[in-house]
Amino acid sequence: MGSWWRSRDMKYVSLILSEDAAHECVHNLGELSALQFTDLNPEQTAFQRRYVNYVKRCDELERKLRFILKEIEAFGLQISSTSHTYEMETTTSKTTASRSSALLLDTLEAELEEYETQLLELNTYSNELTHKYNEKVEFQECLEKGRKFLAAEADGASSKLDTVNPLSSAYGAPAISEDGMQPLLADASRGHSGASSVVHRTLVPSCSGLASGGFKHVIEGEMKFSSTVGILKADEKSRFERMLFRSTRGNCFARFAEVERPIADAATGRPEFKIVFIVFFKSEVISAIINKICDAFGARQYPVPDHLTLGNASQLGLIVRETTSELADAREVLLKNRELRLALCSRLARRYSEWKAVVLREKAIYHVLNLFRADVSGMLRGEGWIVASAEVDARTLISQTHAAMDLAGASMLSQVPLPWPVPPTSFDVNEFTYAFQEFVDTYGVPRYKEINPALFTAVTFPFLFGMMYGDIGHGACILLGGIYLLITHPAYRRCVSSAGENEMLGGVYASRYMLITMGLCAIYVGFVYNDCFSLALALFDSGYLWEGSKGSVAGSVDGGAEANLSAPYGSTGSIYPFGVDPAWHISSNELLFFNSMKMKTAVIFGVVQMTGGIFLKGLNALYFGDRAVFWLEFMPMIIFDFCLFVYMAVLIFTKWAINWDRRQLMGSCGIDGLTFDQRPCSDGDSLKHKCALNFGGETGGCAPPNLINQLINIALNPGVVDEPMYSGQGSAQSALLAIAFLSVPVLLLGKPVYIYFQHASQPASASQPISTQIEMDQDSTSSEDPKSKEVHSFSEVLIHQCIETIEFVLGMVSNTASYLRLWALSLAHTELAQVFWEKIMRTAINANSIFFVFVAYSTFAVRYFGVLVLQCKLACV
Repeated sequence: MGSWWRSRDMKYVSLILSEDAAHECVHNLGELSALQFTDLNPEQTAFQRRYVNYVKRCDELERKLRFILKEIEAFGLQISSTSHTYEMETTTSKTTASRSSALLLDTLEAELEEYETQLLELNTYSNELTHKYNEKVEFQECLEKGRKFLAAEADGASSKLDTVNPLSSAYGAPAISEDGMQPLLADASRGHSGASSVVHRTLVPSCSGLASGGFKHVIEGEMKFSSTVGILKADEKSRFERMLFRSTRGNCFARFAEVERPIADAATGRPEFKIVFIVFFKSEVISAIINKICDAFGARQYPVPDHLTLGNASQLGLIVRETTSELADAREVLLKNRELRLALCSRLARRYSEWKAVVLREKAIYHVLNLFRADVSGMLRGEGWIVASAEVDARTLISQTHAAMDLAGASMLSQVPLPWPVPPTSFDVNEFTYAFQEFVDTYGVPRYKEINPALFTAVTFPFLFGMMYGDIGHGACILLGGIYLLITHPAYRRCVSSAGENEMLGGVYASRYMLITMGLCAIYVGFVYNDCFSLALALFDSGYLWEGSKGSVAGSVDGGAEANLSAPYGSTGSIYPFGVDPAWHISSNELLFFNSMKMKTAVIFGVVQMTGGIFLKGLNALYFGDRAVFWLEFMPMIIFDFCLFVYMAVLIFTKWAINWDRRQLMGSCGIDGLTFDQRPCSDGDSLKHKCALNFGGETGGCAPPNLINQLINIALNPGVVDEPMYSGQGSAQSALLAIAFLSVPVLLLGKPVYIYFQHASQPASASQPISTQIEMDQDSTSSEDPKSKEVHSFSEVLIHQCIETIEFVLGMVSNTASYLRLWALSLAHTELAQVFWEKIMRTAINANSIFFVFVAYSTFAVRYFGVLVLQCKLACV
């Protein structure tokens, strides 16, 4: 715990290593996890470093590993974790560090290069096979759909007198243009008396047409037609059809048919739905236009012979059989290729983790070696911060590494002067404290040797969370979630070692102990609030009795009935053993009671936490021997805090401690016409006149005050207290306010003036600026270093102190208001839970239906968990 109270002691050391042993030394020191190296070559760019080529080689290996990982994930394989290291397989004899590292990279490069080449060849072959297979599938679909198209056209030619072009009917038949182009199937007698001509059609083989093949229609009158069959993506149908009509001006006839089975894309492997089309036309010009449109849309055209023409029926059957046979052969080869790739990726998945670990480790080692400077040939010098307790272990590791390579005496580790006054902060954390330390570091890392706020956060954060969501059931849900994460954490670690880190899931598992403590605190405060899923628990006998009740809250009570204490006020029998009496949960003034209790409790804990933070500042100042910070910052801050905010908490406790029944009796007029102190009185007299305490104000101290108004009047109406609780309260509050106001100028000007006079008393030239370290004074080891002081002018020091003063004064006010969120969120949580219970569960229970209760409970559980548990956690974060 000592290393978590303040950061670990750090030393700045210099390392002299043999270049042959540098790689192995850095490797061993990295496993020690106690050093942070500094850059001794800041003038060099990344490409001018000594080991930049090794880093580039590691980058190339990472690229190959990413490619291999992509192929493994494409098959949905699981990355296997392994316990043995790659070096054990590649290096079996002791050699120098430079040779072993070079051999390691060479072997790994050769192996990954071989596997990458195999994968690339198999992928290329697979793409070619898939492309050819898709072409054969598309050709088969075109044959089948084209045969149906042509059969339908032949039947339509013998049964219909007129054929209407669907494109013309859809977009309107265009007029005859200047180049003589007109609709293909337009009415020959259009524009005359309205009579239509009869057109009889037959189909003949085509000797010309598209390069990909086609056929012709021959209509009486020597009207010849060509056609083309192809396939394109289904989602391109509308655009393709529209482009055909506009480009040919309606002088084509198109038919479409969907392909039932999806066809896998050769490049991406994603299934795509396609359609087969056939286009009839009668001009070579239109043929060229259609070809360009097909190329633009990525549509492939296939030669489909006319099966109705003499001799083509047998040719079509032969083509279909050949295509079917080729499809079966291509599928078999494609499956064989997939099996080979799957077997190769399975072998790679078993070794991917060790390769990845080795590459990352080697890259990190060479990045560190780039920070070293080669002052002497064959030797490397590095500098950095080391944890003081690990200095002996580091020196031993370096000596043993050099001795194992017959380089004894060629290394040195020694402490050197600090390059800057403040060492880095290093805390020794474990699995429990890690989440709280990360939580604090998100807002700011403590300076070297400052008290670590995470130590207090580990206690205050879960407890304040429990105050916000104090519910036994709510806390139990969080506790069970944390226990589940704790149990499944070993399995998650195994998954991470094989498949890699998931940042979001890793953060959830890292906070498992935090969730457990949050759940425990929420359960504890839930017992204090006596709240479990918006219901009170009658664990003990209530201290209140209604007429009709039987010694507790059991029984039926009429609305409007008043409760009375079961024992005299203040006695043991009138006090509920633990937490809030359940009678308050069914009283009409429940909301007023819990509002008052939770609001005051939130303010008290907020003031305690803020005051504790100020005391930490004072302890840090005493530890570093900084008298200016202690007397001119800490003391004004703590005085300001005590005079206003701690006094506010004292007023709350004072109001709770006073017996207001007795005080009100002291302010009443008895039946004998005498006050409590035997003075004559009447019912018309004011409370101030009847009160025997005579504390002043309007009540004389015999009525409970409104603390909010009192706190406001401390600043807005000093010296005036309408409802005092003790004698001389107005004068005391005026004095406290004056002291608090006087502490602000001391906080603002005290430290800058002290630094100014301290500098003026030192022998220096008049033009020399003020030298001080604003953020933190130096420790004894670095106070004599002239480079360890930051130089600031008096105006900069004053501005800095002004900002800190404003932040403190406003922060105290705003933070006190922010702590009211503990009350607000607790109230919202309780009221919303009550709404869910009243509107869902209670309605179902009153219905006396088991099925209705089951459905209502399911709805209640889902809404409670989704709204109150999950969303409240997000609001808390």
